[in-house]
Amino acid sequence: MKVRYVPAPDLEERVKKIIKVVGLTYIDVERVRCVRSFGSRSNTYARIHGVSRAFLVGLRIKPHYVIEFVSENFDALPEDKKDKIIIHELLHIPKTFSGNLLPHRRTRIDREAGILFRILKERMG
Repeated sequence: MKVRYVPAPDLEERVKKIIKVVGLTYIDVERVRCVRSFGSRSNTYARIHGVSRAFLVGLRIKPHYVIEFVSENFDALPEDKKDKIIIHELLHIPKTFSGNLLPHRRTRIDREAGILFRILKERMG
């Protein structure tokens, strides 16, 4: 079965809200898009995709990111877990917003995601 991707405007709004509430000001919300994938065999809930520098220069476009949410794994999760996953994926975006991605091993993504999730919960009530 082929993996199918569809735009996820509901998740884009959620991502924008999280970015604003937790203060990830280096992220240009207009250049972060979300899609749901269907038919993936992946065990992951979500993954973020960047664009190589060569691609950006070749097409003369600014950096963009796409967060893919694996529908079969993500959609049934509790709302808090979804927010934690979104924060985690956003933390893969470097402060330079270059199109590159930060790897797990060189950063403290999980630790920082926990801190930002607590901030989100405090500010959202």
